[in-house]
Amino acid sequence: MMRNILAIIALVLAAPIIAQPTEGELPPMPVWPKGPPVMKGWPGLAKVPVQEEARDNGETLWNVTVPTLQPFLPDPARANGMAVVVAPGGGFRLLAIHHEGTRVARWLAARGVAAFVLKYRLIQSPPGETNEAMRKRVQETLAPGVGGDPGVEDALEALRIVRANAQKWRINPQRVGIMGFSAGGHVAGMSMFAADPKDRPDFAGLIYGFPFGSANPPIPPANLPFPAGTPKEPWLQPKAVPAPGRLPPMFLAMAQDDLAVGVGFRNFYDHLFAAGYRPEVHLYERGSHGFGMATRDTTADHWIEQFGWWLDTEIKRK
Repeated sequence: MMRNILAIIALVLAAPIIAQPTEGELPPMPVWPKGPPVMKGWPGLAKVPVQEEARDNGETLWNVTVPTLQPFLPDPARANGMAVVVAPGGGFRLLAIHHEGTRVARWLAARGVAAFVLKYRLIQSPPGETNEAMRKRVQETLAPGVGGDPGVEDALEALRIVRANAQKWRINPQRVGIMGFSAGGHVAGMSMFAADPKDRPDFAGLIYGFPFGSANPPIPPANLPFPAGTPKEPWLQPKAVPAPGRLPPMFLAMAQDDLAVGVGFRNFYDHLFAAGYRPEVHLYERGSHGFGMATRDTTADHWIEQFGWWLDTEIKRK
């Protein structure tokens, strides 16, 4: 009997935080109350009016033209002052709004982190166009990353909104980060390169996503050059001094059997490393692309716990 009781206790302690709806879930709010900025010449616009549409039993959203931000606030007794804007993926054509959005936000809120699901603008699809036809059109007519331009603009505005409401939402305005999945990783990743460092997130999580442009954006050096005469041997060098304008701390995660973004993801990491950055990196053996909050019986199923542990260290960074 005692052995059974101990086994049950062990299972309870090891169980993940249940991500259920809470009182802290607020209605979505417009990112641009006066309407989103007009992007003249952006090739993602359809020639006819389109209407937002939910598909796949509500799991995906298409033709998002009015971006919104939905707060998922933690119980004040558990709140740790951190905030994360969550950008779902979907190839800039759709948003996996729950699998990579609301379910992630609920998990974070249960852990004490204020989360905000960003429904950002997408490439538009005219009535009657199939998913496969749209995929083919986008690949043939849009340069890499261009489909995410309005999403990046929405993400930067979302960060401003969260910081502007920090007091109301019990958030430390210096602890406002962003995370994104696949195409959302592009949105999150590009926000780190905002021209004004004050507009950048304080930390970023890129989950099987990164800046998808035809070339990596210029990466500013992480540290100042060593003084003249510094030994070349790394073990003899003094502690590096962070450079002004450096990118924020990063958490990167990808399955190594991900054929969609594997090469570019590793290339982006190599460029970060060469510039002096040492992001937290998790390369899982298996998991394929788009594992998000799914359970696939691989170690990639536990990425979010590892992201949570990493956030715990970020609380103490400054």
